[in-house]
Amino acid sequence: MPWINYHSHSLYCDGKASPEEFIRQAIAEGFPAYGYSSHAPVPFASKWNMAADKLAEYLAEIGRIKKAYGDKIQVYAGLEIDYIEGIRGRRFSGPDNISLDFAIGSVHYIGQFPDQSYFCFDGQPEAFFNGIELLYRNDFRKAITAYFQSVMHMTEFDQPDIIGHLDKIKMHNSTRAYLDESEKWYTDLVEETLEIILQQDCIVEVNTRGLYKHNPPMLYPGISILKRIFQKNIPIILNSDAHQPGELSLGFSHAAELLLDIGFRSFRVLLDDRWQDIAFDQKGLLI
Repeated sequence: MPWINYHSHSLYCDGKASPEEFIRQAIAEGFPAYGYSSHAPVPFASKWNMAADKLAEYLAEIGRIKKAYGDKIQVYAGLEIDYIEGIRGRRFSGPDNISLDFAIGSVHYIGQFPDQSYFCFDGQPEAFFNGIELLYRNDFRKAITAYFQSVMHMTEFDQPDIIGHLDKIKMHNSTRAYLDESEKWYTDLVEETLEIILQQDCIVEVNTRGLYKHNPPMLYPGISILKRIFQKNIPIILNSDAHQPGELSLGFSHAAELLLDIGFRSFRVLLDDRWQDIAFDQKGLLI
């Protein structure tokens, strides 16, 4: 049975292969559909966001691939769009004047340094802890709260189709513990975020990249949050956040087993040009 993936990064941003290589891999794995989601441009220097002058070329390349492979697989054009408080997002200065099939909304930046550069927590642990010390004076609760507040603002104002890697702020916790996910202030913050996601009818991404890239493995979001998502009947989608073709379905079977144990029975996917709920098991979508 096939899988579907709507979160991957090609050479247009920080991926390691061309869009053509990704679509060939998706076809080889029997995907009925595949969505491109390069990191959207941001208005400052970034090692992993797409350059602004490459956006038109990126969309044209996806258009070419749609025509070339449309008889074998459905192809969708998307972006992973950063929400940065006050300056960036789909409804602020983001790419809202272009035609997309879908958008993933993600928060990677949670502050601005004195030199006006932006603090991206999604990097090496040393840079993360240095940033927390400089910007938040080692007040991790304040930093984590700022992260989730940005996710909530993004959900309300941008209303992305998919909320990317919801609790990724925890990613360095195994290097130096700074978050107890059972503490009430944190569970209340997550609950407030999920309520807004529910109100805006967004899809929560279950992102497996932490399963195959992180040691120890971790899923975004974690099991406790996924249980609340299930209880609230919020739709989910399974993505791998692939940066090379061989990662397109990594971690999917394991994640699917965890999700089935919680009680999930379907993913919301973009198929036949509409969002629909498709049943799954540990081997793939039941289509």
